[in-house]
Amino acid sequence: MLSLKIFFKERKYFAPAFLYSCFALVFSTWIIYIPFLAEKLQITEGQIGTALFFASVGSFVMIPLANRLTDVLGVGRQAYWGYVLYGTSLYGIFLAPSYYWLLAALFYYGMTSSVFAIAVNSLIAEMEKQAGKYIMTGSHGFWSIGGIIGASLGGYLAGRFELPLVHLSVLLVVLIGAQTFLRKEYYHIKGEARKKGEKRSTPWKPMLLIALIGMILMASEGAIADWSGLYLKQVVVVKPELLGLGYALFAGGMAVGRFTGDALSLRFGSWRLLRSAILVSLVGFALVLTVQTVLVFAGFLVVGLGFSIVVPEIYRLASNVPGVRAADGISLIAASSNVGFLTGPVVLGFVAELHTLYASFLVLTVFVFLAYVLGSIQKRRAN
Repeated sequence: MLSLKIFFKERKYFAPAFLYSCFALVFSTWIIYIPFLAEKLQITEGQIGTALFFASVGSFVMIPLANRLTDVLGVGRQAYWGYVLYGTSLYGIFLAPSYYWLLAALFYYGMTSSVFAIAVNSLIAEMEKQAGKYIMTGSHGFWSIGGIIGASLGGYLAGRFELPLVHLSVLLVVLIGAQTFLRKEYYHIKGEARKKGEKRSTPWKPMLLIALIGMILMASEGAIADWSGLYLKQVVVVKPELLGLGYALFAGGMAVGRFTGDALSLRFGSWRLLRSAILVSLVGFALVLTVQTVLVFAGFLVVGLGFSIVVPEIYRLASNVPGVRAADGISLIAASSNVGFLTGPVVLGFVAELHTLYASFLVLTVFVFLAYVLGSIQKRRAN
């Protein structure tokens, strides 16, 4: 837990890391209301999948512009304003009077998600270089803390009161207010300057395997986030107050892993740790598929432990690829992972529509196994 001490001893590290908690609190507020939105608009699992696909498209089309904005605004400014846009985008989702309005609102939500995700990850990467300290894994741990609070407390409040607009408004006043106070710690950070005449390039070839693993695992993480509530409601059949507990336990497992991940990475190496983590997550998925309430909740916790180090290690690997500028590598992974995060729920939605929600979680397990195979291939190449 050494990384926690770093963040709480110095505000300059806490402020950007807290952006991840703010990110997760808004995201978890969206996911816990998916069952309520589905009931309000009378839409099926397949229609939810289509709606989530619009968020993926919005995220994808925004990637080129979001990358260029980091050069124009600087990573600090873009992170702050990107968060403001991302948080307020939920109003469009919650106020959607019809399914087609929901599609448009989610398209915009996806756009803002790309702007913010690319900026905040680039900001942390830049701060790591400036400080000479590992803070990427710990910063992502703050996402898990936000997810625990948002999914557990937020899920309980959503189940009890069903007042999404009031819930969102109070949350944004607190979070945007906090970031407005803290932004002086990171707002001025520009990022690595590009040399005169140097063009922005996308280093797909040397980073393809890393990007694919990141995209698959982030797709799986996004799917758990968006569908865990409905899985608990329709397949496991739990009380409404417990619908957010699955994601809360998942986020709790991630928090534990992320605040110990830097030490494990140093000891075992990124690729070995990555493959071991994927195996742990596969055990968790096996528990989730038992459909026994206690085992399912335990499974979400174990999956969280496995997934905890995936994204930070992917970023770490991307920043050390020979011949690839660190900023470009980070940007590529941030973009591809964000697309995966928003695309995974879409695939599960279509599988649930064609078969069952249980079948969609089986497909999710296959995705994770594929990531393990890709990791094994890359490890052999490295050796």
